[in-house]
Amino acid sequence: MPVNNISSKEWLRKPRILCGLMTGTSLDGVDTAIVKFHTDKNGKHKFSLIAKETYSLPGEINILMNKILSEQSSISDASSLNFILSEIYADCINKLCNSSAFSINDIDAVGMHGQTVWHNPFKSLIGKYRVASTLQLGSVSALSQIINKTVVGDFRSADIALGGLGAPLVPIFDYEFLSDEKESRIILNIGGIANITLLPKNCRKEKVIAFDTGPGNVLINFAANKYFDIKYDKNGNIARSGKRISEFFNFLSRIPFMTKQPPKSTGRELFNHELIAPYLSKYNKYPENILRTLTDFTSWSIAENIRLYAEPKSIIIASGGGTENIFLLEQLKKELGGTKILMSDNFVIPTDAKEAICFAYLAYRTLGGMTSNLPSVTGASHEAKLGVIAFP
Repeated sequence: MPVNNISSKEWLRKPRILCGLMTGTSLDGVDTAIVKFHTDKNGKHKFSLIAKETYSLPGEINILMNKILSEQSSISDASSLNFILSEIYADCINKLCNSSAFSINDIDAVGMHGQTVWHNPFKSLIGKYRVASTLQLGSVSALSQIINKTVVGDFRSADIALGGLGAPLVPIFDYEFLSDEKESRIILNIGGIANITLLPKNCRKEKVIAFDTGPGNVLINFAANKYFDIKYDKNGNIARSGKRISEFFNFLSRIPFMTKQPPKSTGRELFNHELIAPYLSKYNKYPENILRTLTDFTSWSIAENIRLYAEPKSIIIASGGGTENIFLLEQLKKELGGTKILMSDNFVIPTDAKEAICFAYLAYRTLGGMTSNLPSVTGASHEAKLGVIAFP
């Protein structure tokens, strides 16, 4: 059902079913979720998950995406991928509906994050203009026409235009569904990049703090693929068998971003193969040691930011693909002295679907006329309704 004739007030009057799509920096697939949202009589938002799945990207598309991300491709490739992703997203929605015996006709709208290929929230001078920028591929308009549904996408640009970092955007979801009156919580997501949301007990929305801590899976996955021809180090078993390379670890831990005060955001623009290439060349005879060092660094970087900026007695609620790396979580617990780490599954939020659910929720908010960025998180000058809406 198109929603172009529905007012924001009318949109919120009854439950709405949305599909959320997330393609992250780890390039491990398209997280797809169908979710029902409603607003109760007290104005509190509720959701129930109908179906979820992660669909792998076709091999040739993954190769093309990596070429674009490493700036080894043409603008024509980027333009093609912009439309290819819309086709892939449409396939994912249809496959999830078919596998769950759910009718696509019952979906009210889609929230699409798109694939980030560039994110630079810091202004630079070009001619007479000082601009920051972000770019997520995947055409909102094309997807809307392909599936004949209202689609909301391009969630980051409005915040960037207001002087914000354009990330992270998940904290509004964390605040609405994971904050607690009596308990301070740290919401940790380990995707390609790791980020945390700090929710002190009885937290008010304007007091939420959230930021990227550094790499999540991105460097570990790169090394696993380069040296062992696998997508990821399952359970962290290879890293467990290696030894830390002190020189390499010390170099990584001294990167200024690691201890930079929030708000802060990062991505493949910093944490990429070029950053670590000299050490890969120097220690390439010991690939298990390289994986161990990158895993140790990733756990340390998350822990260090928690030590610097969070309440020490907070419990951690973790999600994202990195939570499947058992060794990484073990190292994180050691770094934090045994701090309690729970999976988001314990709060009815599957670890592998949280971000897809979140972008469905952001679309729900946008179509309901609500703002979704948090200036205390991104540094934007004020709150904004996020996203571009395409109608079929």
